[in-house]
Amino acid sequence: MNLRITCDFDGTITTKDTVNALLAAYALPAWLDIEEEWCAGRIGSRECLAKQTELLRLRPEVLDAYLDAVETDPMAAAFFAACAARGYAVSVVSDGYDWAIRRVLAKAGVKGAPIVANRLVHRGDDRWVVRFPFSAPGCGSGVCKCRASEARQLRVHIGDGRSDFCAAEHADLVFAKGQLLDHMTSLGIAVVPFSTFSDIIDRLDHVPAMLEAAAAASQRTA
Repeated sequence: MNLRITCDFDGTITTKDTVNALLAAYALPAWLDIEEEWCAGRIGSRECLAKQTELLRLRPEVLDAYLDAVETDPMAAAFFAACAARGYAVSVVSDGYDWAIRRVLAKAGVKGAPIVANRLVHRGDDRWVVRFPFSAPGCGSGVCKCRASEARQLRVHIGDGRSDFCAAEHADLVFAKGQLLDHMTSLGIAVVPFSTFSDIIDRLDHVPAMLEAAAAASQRTA
């Protein structure tokens, strides 16, 4: 089956939001004021992250040590291996930092997965800036997950938060938890709830049938 899977990082592969935890530990206090602006809908996530990143104060070696202590779903590596064994292409698509994702995935034993994320750039000393190579016109996010998920293949999305809303609404099949699960349920869109990657691994062999059922349901309601 020509199947493409996009998987969120923060709160999905990791057990907590790595960006927020990093800001709480190493950013100047004003990052919270910027966060409030984003939560209130007055700025998009791209503007929010750009401003917050400029408030980070830590050297690269401190960042790497911090990231090495980030907890991940213990079955994350097994999930990527199980997908590879079935010929399913999995990309990590995140509105977080590419530096963090690469470091955490390597420590978790996940190798070779394509990463679509914002680019964290060290400016020297303890200063940082973020770039947005995967943004899109008209989208306020740093990474436009809808654009990143575009393909002719059948699409499966895995996620947990607000940055996943658009991608999930356009996917053929969604595994969801947290805010994403609540959002999709409120829209009346069927998803597959999960708590850990073990739940998804158990269902991988059923994905083709699940996609067929989702397509049939969509045709009935069209």
